[in-house]
Amino acid sequence: MTTENQQIIEQDSLTNTQTKISRPTIDLIHETENLKLYGDTTIDRDKISYASIKFEPYISFDDFKVKTIDHKKYADLDLKSNEMANNYRTRLREGFKADTANFAGQYTFVYFGCGSPCQGSLVIDRKTGKVYDSPSASLGYDFRVDSRMLIVNPPDTSGFYDDCFYCKPIIYIFDEQTKTFNERHRK
Repeated sequence: MTTENQQIIEQDSLTNTQTKISRPTIDLIHETENLKLYGDTTIDRDKISYASIKFEPYISFDDFKVKTIDHKKYADLDLKSNEMANNYRTRLREGFKADTANFAGQYTFVYFGCGSPCQGSLVIDRKTGKVYDSPSASLGYDFRVDSRMLIVNPPDTSGFYDDCFYCKPIIYIFDEQTKTFNERHRK
């Protein structure tokens, strides 16, 4: 073998050694109470701005259907029935003026801004006109006229929510006897 051929072979060997593909190390990048994010650990952690989590409810609105839906108003709005009602009287009056119930068969669910990110809400019983407390939210509500279930901070239309301390969806069930909302946990 000539010296020239030997040099070409050595260069080819060197090139092959240098072009070996290095694979990224896949490991835990970020972790919170309800999320573990795995990926390329060579990425600067400061470049990860947020993660979205798929909301997978364990119950549905259909699990808490009401027997009847009654849109009629049988009493005047009673702003004295709740200590917060007078503070939000305009929103409550507007909601109560609506021709239909929008929550749990006979109730009007009214929500309003109380800062950023903050939403408050109250429920009006259309039969008695009384106002009852309901959960506050950061990112809104999801509810149905034919169900006693309420989702506070519902996920986006694709079913995901951001991983932040005030973004997690919470499911509540309205107790018609006590007129209170009870948080429902996975069993």
